[in-house]
Amino acid sequence: MTMRRDPGMLTARDSYVLEKLLNGWPPLTEEWLALLRRKLSTARLPLGAPIPAGLATVDARVAFRCASGLTDSRTLCLPGTYAPGSAFLPVTTFYGLALLGLREGESLRFDRPEGRSDWIVLEKVLFQPAAAKAATEEPASEARPTFRLVAGGLDGRAFVAANENGPGPGPGPSVA
Repeated sequence: MTMRRDPGMLTARDSYVLEKLLNGWPPLTEEWLALLRRKLSTARLPLGAPIPAGLATVDARVAFRCASGLTDSRTLCLPGTYAPGSAFLPVTTFYGLALLGLREGESLRFDRPEGRSDWIVLEKVLFQPAAAKAATEEPASEARPTFRLVAGGLDGRAFVAANENGPGPGPGPSVA
């Protein structure tokens, strides 16, 4: 029998964030720590690969549904950027951590401290800043016109030093 891997995929940045949480953040509960370790065992997006628009990452705005019937949209954030009552969901919460790395349509079941099982479904990634940035960037070959260096191309040209008042001698910028 083969062991099934949890759904989701972590970017290098999100993996780093979770490693820092594991090593430097006091675990909220044993169940939260177990979920964090599960997340760290998920697949990794290859370094330098484009981030899919449907992948929930830190700073992505996501719509989700959970076992309690709650349907909401929030922006996944780091613990230091969270403000109570805001539209952010820190990855230090059960739902924030469970959503991180999921792709649209994927769900994850996890245990709660109260002894019950909970689940969450990533309905849609409403805004993925990393994917949006990549979509607006032009390929390097089209972004800049090419130019050619020609050895000795400026030989024979005389350059006259100029100050801020124009070419030739003058009082210069110290007079201003």
